[in-house]
Amino acid sequence: MMFRKLIIFLTCFLFSAGLITCGIDEFFFLPEIPEGNVTREFNTDATVTIPNISSEYYASNYVIFYKIYISNHQTVSSTDIGQISPSLVYDYNFFNNIIDPANTTTVTSLNTFRNRNYFELEFEGVEIANILPKNGGILSINFPTSPWENPTASLDSLNGGKKYELRRSKQLTSCKPSLEDNPYLLNTLELRSYENATSLINADVAGRDGDFMDYAYVSMYIVAVGTNPSNFTQIYSKPAHISVFKLSDSN
Repeated sequence: MMFRKLIIFLTCFLFSAGLITCGIDEFFFLPEIPEGNVTREFNTDATVTIPNISSEYYASNYVIFYKIYISNHQTVSSTDIGQISPSLVYDYNFFNNIIDPANTTTVTSLNTFRNRNYFELEFEGVEIANILPKNGGILSINFPTSPWENPTASLDSLNGGKKYELRRSKQLTSCKPSLEDNPYLLNTLELRSYENATSLINADVAGRDGDFMDYAYVSMYIVAVGTNPSNFTQIYSKPAHISVFKLSDSN
């Protein structure tokens, strides 16, 4: 009897000391960027104060996901979402549900974005992980209003705020215009074409059928990325909406 009590006592002690896990896995969490860290100016500029998450040993960097929306509406505000595209409203509400602090059950993954045809943004000539590291900084994004001017981004804490041109995802297998001819986020006839807005051609574009579709916009979200050390899968923070930008015309 005493032996049995001793076994029970040791079991309880080891459990309370954390030496027996009983199959309970550790939950790895990456904090999202607060809404207050994002400043938007019209549909041309945004500034994001990116937190330092280097204390999370399993964090690696930040990434930006984007999607392009074709529209017949000329807007001067990043909040005029309802006028730009029904698809944009649908996606915006979907992500807002995930961003909602009251939502504690939805886990962000790569499929969260892929299932809505959001792709990873590219920076000209450099890996995005080197520009958006886990130690944070002040990210500035600019979409010029003049034709043929490519949008740019810079992180002030690195390289003296050097600007990098923004490119469509290299994960696109086929797109028009081609990534070789025009990889940048610019408003072109081929980009606006409703026939091209398919999963096989412009998978990153939400087309809109009808006349006078002369405008194109891009919505962007930023997330922290890391690796689960238990199973080596990628983990993501909740997304933070950067802004809706208007693409400059190229033709």
